[in-house]
Amino acid sequence: MSSTRSGRHRRPSSSSSVPSNSLLKSIKEPPHNFFPSKDEFLRLVAVLAIASSVAVCCNIFFTLINRQPKPFCDSHNSHSPDSISDFCEPCPINGECNQGKLECVRGYRKHGKLCVEDGDINETAKKLLKWIEIHLCEAQAQFLCDGLGAVWVREDDIWKELDGHDLVQNVGLDNGTFMYTKQRAMDAVGRLLETRTDPHGIKELKCPDSLAEHYKPVACRIRQWLSEHALIVFPVSTLLIGCTVLFWKVRQRQYISSRVEELYHQVCEILEDNALLSKRENGECEPWVVASRLRDHLLLPRERKNPVLWKKVEELVQEDSRVDRYPKLVKGESKVVWEWQVEGSLSSSKVRKKVEANKLKSTEDISINSDQLHRTLKAEPKALIF
Repeated sequence: MSSTRSGRHRRPSSSSSVPSNSLLKSIKEPPHNFFPSKDEFLRLVAVLAIASSVAVCCNIFFTLINRQPKPFCDSHNSHSPDSISDFCEPCPINGECNQGKLECVRGYRKHGKLCVEDGDINETAKKLLKWIEIHLCEAQAQFLCDGLGAVWVREDDIWKELDGHDLVQNVGLDNGTFMYTKQRAMDAVGRLLETRTDPHGIKELKCPDSLAEHYKPVACRIRQWLSEHALIVFPVSTLLIGCTVLFWKVRQRQYISSRVEELYHQVCEILEDNALLSKRENGECEPWVVASRLRDHLLLPRERKNPVLWKKVEELVQEDSRVDRYPKLVKGESKVVWEWQVEGSLSSSKVRKKVEANKLKSTEDISINSDQLHRTLKAEPKALIF
């Protein structure tokens, strides 16, 4: 009975175990469409990223709008250790802070949480300083060059000139700012220039000699340099002038010597040609040539002013045995004529060959022209027949 009961009880347990196993499998293995696909997952990530970015940007935007700047700590409490706290900003340099507000001292401009130097005031002060430097250094340079002008200038006189300066009027600064700018310029002048106090207690200024050297005119610098180096400049300049004159004289002699030889050869050729021409034409042409006319024919106008040049040519002609020099009455005036001796001349054969070559050349030209004319006449009838 017990076994039978146990068998009966086992059968329903085995049948009930099947649905329990299928339920466990369904719990352990979800359906295929339970998880999102890859595209749906990427879309979800993109939406979350955009939403997060928008939330962060909105948070930053509202934080900046609603943010209140920290006030500045008071200047009179800046030295105490309790003045610096998390609820106020420390007062910057060159600034005065009162009740949380920042005011920059004169000459400085507010830039964010700092006080920076005012560029307009700084530039105006530099221009005023440059004007004072030029004004005083030019006077000092004139004194160093010529010994004229004032060396020391009173500070009060400079103040008066600055009051009516065109630069200050063009900038348009108010009285307080201008006084501060002028004071800054004068402080810089005191560091740049030499200062002293006269017996009356008035401050005076002077440009240093080293700085005034840059304002000297060029003529003054040259004059002072020559005076300082006179012992060297005078001998060197004398030597240079002497060498230049010597070189010029040597060149002049060389030029005259070469020119004289050239003129002498031209005279000989003209006299020889004239003598041969007279002999060939049986006395129809005079064998002599007037020396003065030959001179005016060969010399250039500027060379006629130098009598040494033709005088040396005459000396060479006088030494030449092939040329006779004698006076002759020409048109009622006594002239010195030169005549070439044809007989016994070594260069006569050369001249004859030259004359024969010219004749041969002229004959050939005539024959060539006649041949060309003959060919032209022969060609014209053929052209007409065609």
